[in-house]
Amino acid sequence: MNLKRIATAVLVLLALAACRRGPRQMRPRVDPEFLNQTKEQLFQKAEDLYGARKWARARTYYSHIYENYPNDPLGRRSLLRVADTFYNQGDQVNLVEAQYKYRDFINRFPGSENADYAMLQIAMVSYKQMEKPDRDQQKTREAQEKFSDMIKAFPNSPLRPEAEKRQRDVLDRLAKHEHIIARFYMKRRSYPAAVQRLNFLIDTYPNYGERDAAFYDLGIALAALGRNGEARLYFERVLSEFPNSSYSEKAKRRLDSIKA
Repeated sequence: MNLKRIATAVLVLLALAACRRGPRQMRPRVDPEFLNQTKEQLFQKAEDLYGARKWARARTYYSHIYENYPNDPLGRRSLLRVADTFYNQGDQVNLVEAQYKYRDFINRFPGSENADYAMLQIAMVSYKQMEKPDRDQQKTREAQEKFSDMIKAFPNSPLRPEAEKRQRDVLDRLAKHEHIIARFYMKRRSYPAAVQRLNFLIDTYPNYGERDAAFYDLGIALAALGRNGEARLYFERVLSEFPNSSYSEKAKRRLDSIKA
């Protein structure tokens, strides 16, 4: 019995010793380089790594600077750069992390001169995640909302032209999605559904890059329903608004057939 008690006591002492050593072993290792250089030197090293596209390594420097100098201008810039490293890695997991970090920056420093950039990048994350026009457009709609939010929040930002350019791409993709669906209905001779989609497209996306094709398709769908008067108007719009379009000759032939 005494031997059992002694063995039990030894095990308890070993366990307690392991617990005492535990916290020291779990402490994160700090790179000695971080301790021997100024924050300016560390930031420049991070920038060099960033320029070399070594995103993960650069992030360790930026993170150290922000964690140790959170209220310093370099600390703020480093937090934004952390988000940029995730964004530039570009895969789905890192894009989600980037969006979180950009939001964190805005929440912490809403009055920063870089808040407009962070808000633009939040929209750009959704922009990067957009699907092709024939796929689900949830991320495209998210991007549209976020670009609009950025433009409303910072109407005088020098980054506004970039936001508006990207927003035009987003709107064109949403319009193309509607056009693809309309043509799907036309192939199946579901002309009322096609007319509804095309009317929505034309009314909602006035700057759609294939507007000539949308007019022509709407004319075809209306003619198929026997609504020749309305069809004629859209064929005429192809000729008047897009005289050099590849659809203009087709529209002219359709008009001649309706008149005949």
